Amino acid sequence: MQKLVPFMILLLLLPSCGNTPEVYSPTQTSIAVASLYATVAPETPQESATKTIKPPSLNAIRVGEAEQPMVLISRPGRDDFFLGERKGQIKATKVNDDGSLTIGETLLDLSDEVSTAGEGGLLGMAFSKDGNEIFVNYTAKPMATRVSSFPLINGIPSSGIKSEKKIIEISQPYPNHNGGHLLVDDNGFLLVGMGDGGAGNDPHGHGQDTSTLHGAILRIDSSTPIGTPYLIPSDNPFLGQSSDFLPEIFLYGLRNPWRFDFDPSNGDLWIADVGQDSIEEINLLKADSYTSGSNFGWASMEGSVKRVGFNSLISYHEPVHEYEHGDGRCSIIGGVVVRDGNLEGLEGAFIFSDLCDGKIRALAFNGEQWIDHDLEAFVELPISFTRASDGRIYVLSANGGIFRLEGKDE
Repeated sequence: MQKLVPFMILLLLLPSCGNTPEVYSPTQTSIAVASLYATVAPETPQESATKTIKPPSLNAIRVGEAEQPMVLISRPGRDDFFLGERKGQIKATKVNDDGSLTIGETLLDLSDEVSTAGEGGLLGMAFSKDGNEIFVNYTAKPMATRVSSFPLINGIPSSGIKSEKKIIEISQPYPNHNGGHLLVDDNGFLLVGMGDGGAGNDPHGHGQDTSTLHGAILRIDSSTPIGTPYLIPSDNPFLGQSSDFLPEIFLYGLRNPWRFDFDPSNGDLWIADVGQDSIEEINLLKADSYTSGSNFGWASMEGSVKRVGFNSLISYHEPVHEYEHGDGRCSIIGGVVVRDGNLEGLEGAFIFSDLCDGKIRALAFNGEQWIDHDLEAFVELPISFTRASDGRIYVLSANGGIFRLEGKDE
């Protein structure tokens, strides 16, 4: 019997045409089978990308089951994981000899603090660069994005909620487009994904408003003692600029950057930004442009399509790839870069999917153009990807399943 997904609806991710996010049922999302082989020329060819002509087919192997899994991260220097469930619990997750996962004890329970209204919940996690603390992004009651850190003792957050250091809290005007992703860069600074605040069509103009922290990826230095929530890295692009720019803003013009990923081989940043009515997009920020303060265009643009408010005098960073809604596709779920030779023929490709059609896809550069490949694997209601410390790629499903991607000949 098919399990209903109470938070599906969730998604966050789903495009919204008005003030109420549109809901897609599991039945609707499992219908789509059409594939799209769209090509878009990159602004600058990525030298490290694989010249993929015909990528391999993959299998999505079910290796675990959890309750509303949202994020899975590898423990530093180990082959096991921390699993974050939407309700606010973080659980130890072990890799068994046969490759399956065992979901173990609850290490940290934030459920009394977490709001699961709308698209809320525990949405993101990341370990600090030194592995001595874990960062958590969750929707705090009644409705605010809160990013906190918890110290780790022998790799475990043993003091629970009592040890919480609240780093930043941002009020949310609506219960959708919360963003939620966290990453730590090579300098140890924390990247925080923030959606435009919700409703539909960015009613407050947050995407192009640099006096708000919405519709942006923030970058902060949280390596501060209790009492000092965070500092601004000295190379943040808007530090010391006009008062119209908040210095926490690192990149802006984003609608809902649900997931983003660093290419571990070269530092390029890949951002999958969920679209509105028409376009889903993948953005590539090259490592040599990392501190450029790029504007990705929302809501003056959706993908490369101009909208009301487009300003020809502004330089927008256009996506490296986009696709239209239709053929069962509605909401991009990014995505990680393949490295360490774990998926032969896909080294350097960006793996992603769509909430509604569930097909696992690869965006690969063939030496001339970016090509969107259907890898012939399927996960119903994909919600998040992770690249483990050994390079293996896992996919979380809103239905509760956890899948590992493997070549069909493995």
